[in-house]
Amino acid sequence: MKSKNLVSLFVVAIYLVLAVTGLMIYLGQGNYFSAKHLHAWFGILFFAASVFHILNNWASIKAYSVNRKVGGIRRELLLPVLITLVFTVGIAADLPVFKDLANAGKRAFGPDKKKERGLSQLSADSIARKLMTDYTLAISKRDTTQLAHLLSKKASIGNEAGNVMSSTALLKSLKPGNPIESMRIQVEQTTVLDDHVIVATGIATPLLPHASQIRFTQVLNETDGHWQIAALQLAPLTTLKSTVVVR
Repeated sequence: MKSKNLVSLFVVAIYLVLAVTGLMIYLGQGNYFSAKHLHAWFGILFFAASVFHILNNWASIKAYSVNRKVGGIRRELLLPVLITLVFTVGIAADLPVFKDLANAGKRAFGPDKKKERGLSQLSADSIARKLMTDYTLAISKRDTTQLAHLLSKKASIGNEAGNVMSSTALLKSLKPGNPIESMRIQVEQTTVLDDHVIVATGIATPLLPHASQIRFTQVLNETDGHWQIAALQLAPLTTLKSTVVVR
């Protein structure tokens, strides 16, 4: 197996991944965080493979760059160097043309119309209702896996007795046993603080007759397209005031 051929094939394979992830980042498509993560790691691999590629092909690169007969630099080298310098200086100086070009892809293909005009009230109500419904269902089934998916790592939960616990403590406190009664969720009000934060209040009604209703206030946070409960306060319906604790 020739090392020269192997390194060249590695460079091609890594370059294809860099090209795809670079386009994804530029156009704002897919999971933005994962694309950036992949692009960064394959950038490191590409640097290492490029060093070996240059060493293996140094004679050819030198022949492309220098005219041995005259002893001067070939014209073929000037254009790549000039283009590289123009883009490097333009991007580093954040010149208007390069700034507009950098954001053109995301403006054209990335943010959808909903993001451009902000999160709608209907969407906020739907998100709040679904998260609270899924939360009460997971609690009723003692489903810690689903709860871990619904709660952020630093979430705070205040129960009807006024005790506040972290999401980790809540997950540890749920022991296997008979299912707890499920509830019907009614969202009364949602406030969209920005496209990534929603505050919602409402009432949870147990399906069993004559059971007490519970008022809830929740703070929802969106990260990488995934909504989670950042804080939740539960209180008996007769309680006039409730407090949301956010860490």
